[in-house]
Amino acid sequence: MKKSFLLLLSTSVISPLAWAESTQMTGLGESSTLFFEMARKWQVTVGGGLASVSRYDGAVTNRLRFVPLLDAENGHIFAGTTRGIGYNFSDNADLQYGLRMTLARSRKQSADARLKGMGDIGSAGEAGAFLNARFAPWYVSSSLAASSHGTWLDLGGGYEARLSEADRLRMGASLSWGNARYNQTFFGVNAAQAAASGNVLTAYNANSGIKDYGLVANWMHNYSREWFSNAGISLKQLSGSDKNSPLTVKSTMYSANFVVGYHF
Repeated sequence: MKKSFLLLLSTSVISPLAWAESTQMTGLGESSTLFFEMARKWQVTVGGGLASVSRYDGAVTNRLRFVPLLDAENGHIFAGTTRGIGYNFSDNADLQYGLRMTLARSRKQSADARLKGMGDIGSAGEAGAFLNARFAPWYVSSSLAASSHGTWLDLGGGYEARLSEADRLRMGASLSWGNARYNQTFFGVNAAQAAASGNVLTAYNANSGIKDYGLVANWMHNYSREWFSNAGISLKQLSGSDKNSPLTVKSTMYSANFVVGYHF
């Protein structure tokens, strides 16, 4: 069986389907269509866990939140809570590329007292593309997406080690870039927002550039063919105009998570 290598980069939580084995139908030939893709065997993962993440990018404290896992894929089509809905055009498990739709990041003013006057950043549809490759034991990943909030690009790469038959460890580095609209959405402060904060915040224009860079590590343990757990940690450093934003109280952020899942 081939191993799926679709990665989700938005958090240190890696989709369980990025590690799981998937069964692919054979004999469809070049005339395969979306109808036949739907007939492929689906692999489903359900589960959940907890994650400690920053209250917002640049916050001084973390918060604990529940992480739901519900993902399904049939080799090409995928859908779920971690990757959104999309299509992988490749039949090669070591080189995968495709398109996806998901919800863009949002932010509540109530998440932290520092955000007083900023208002909420609502949800929005986000369209993106991904390209991931594996050169065992090394891997590289990339994701590009755009919404009304702006455009961002994530790049990553690292090393995956098999510690035992049941354990694998993935260690890597990440780099995130945002255009001016994206960085302004999450790190900029306009005059009205500054006034609404009681002039605690000053007006600030964020520029396009590298948003953050960091290190990530994930350890997956298989208890059986169906049950597994995934523990992850990440350390990120804000950069450029995002680091200098009046919203940024702490430019170094960390996150940790532990999830348990069942795939069938």
